[in-house]
Amino acid sequence: MREAERAVTEDGDEGDKTVFRPSPLQGLRQNAASGAGYGAPPPLSRTGHAPGSAPLAPSRLADDDVPLPATPPKVRNIMLAEAEPVLALLAAVRAGRVRMPMPEFHRECAKAIATFERAIAPHYPEEKRQRAKYAVCATADDIAQNLPGIGTDGAEWARRSMVVQFFHENIGGDRFWQLVDDMLRTPNDNLDLIELFHACLAAGFEGRFRVMPDGRRRLQEIMTRLYGALPHVRALSQVELVPNWRGEKAPPARIGMNILALAAAGALALLVLAYAVLRLMLASSGDLPTDRLAALNPDSRLTLSRPAEAMAAARSEQASRLAKFLEPEIREGLVTVEEDAQTVRVRTTVGQLFESGSDELEAGRETLFHRIGRAIEGERGSVLIEGHADNDRVATVRFPDNMALSEARAETVGRLIRDDLSDPSRVTTKGLGESVPIASNDTPEGKSQNRRVEIIVPRRS
Repeated sequence: MREAERAVTEDGDEGDKTVFRPSPLQGLRQNAASGAGYGAPPPLSRTGHAPGSAPLAPSRLADDDVPLPATPPKVRNIMLAEAEPVLALLAAVRAGRVRMPMPEFHRECAKAIATFERAIAPHYPEEKRQRAKYAVCATADDIAQNLPGIGTDGAEWARRSMVVQFFHENIGGDRFWQLVDDMLRTPNDNLDLIELFHACLAAGFEGRFRVMPDGRRRLQEIMTRLYGALPHVRALSQVELVPNWRGEKAPPARIGMNILALAAAGALALLVLAYAVLRLMLASSGDLPTDRLAALNPDSRLTLSRPAEAMAAARSEQASRLAKFLEPEIREGLVTVEEDAQTVRVRTTVGQLFESGSDELEAGRETLFHRIGRAIEGERGSVLIEGHADNDRVATVRFPDNMALSEARAETVGRLIRDDLSDPSRVTTKGLGESVPIASNDTPEGKSQNRRVEIIVPRRS
């Protein structure tokens, strides 16, 4: 063997001999093998690294076998450079390269985001810092709450999410897309933020597009718009240096119909499974906070132990006018007109106004609300429309709870009422769910009374 190696070295001719040469990548493979398995999370802080100073070498995961450059690259975007540790952790957990209990993951994310906030403070104005922090917080919440198999930890994370912890309010993920649109209107003023938001999408933020049929395509379109707004991309030449660099096009390989049918069936099965899992997660995570919120109200109305003698209040002219106008509907048992010291309200008593679990009215119910709209046209002041529901649970993608359903139903009625008013801006809508019952939900009759819409105007003396 030594003679064969010497012959190759001296003559460059191997002849008929079998020669074994050591691979130049052997050392790298050994190093990679020694780090197999789930690695520790990337470092969440840069020890000794002052913000704005010369950058440190990129952080590495334990199973990363990509060689580091000899000289660290120059930092072009301080905001993105300081966000690298937390984004690397989020991407690694999402991909399964790093595993840790959810409480520990929550602590590591909070610590990393706080470090990121301190690091960019000297370099950016307040508004940009808040937008950058929101992007990182929203990305952490979106990835954490959609990890497979998190169970009840998802609901606990939602209660103590990064957005809640750092902004003290539960800002929906849709604000991420609003900020994207706002930045793209003036890209030259938001270059660092645009690059950071692009990195958040690359790390795994999906928001509402996660459950849309064409969500992947729309996410890719947004990432393309963000990337195209950066100056180094716009500066690229649109003319190829070598026009004939492309090779000959090979004829496309024919794919059998059986393979296509199997692939389509597999994709359909995965979509159905994903839909079922997401719906179950939504239903299970929404019940606990809703029940806690409902438990804040007492089971029965509060009353005085020594009530004062009831005094019969004279019916106001407003209530009399409305009752007279709606007399046919009152006789049919469709509405009632009630009043208190501050308001006069028209309350529906028909029970089944909307299709079950929907904000679509039953056939023929539009006429009732057009009549009510014409009745209150003659009354001055604002018009509040309240939607109420019984305590039957709803858990759909569009309506996760009764509060959302009642709000949508109130808005449906609001659109009809506005059509009959000379000033549609008077109308506002509000959904109260099951929080204000007027009857017991233990019987079908009581539930029918609680499923109602109330149209309220201020009482005037």
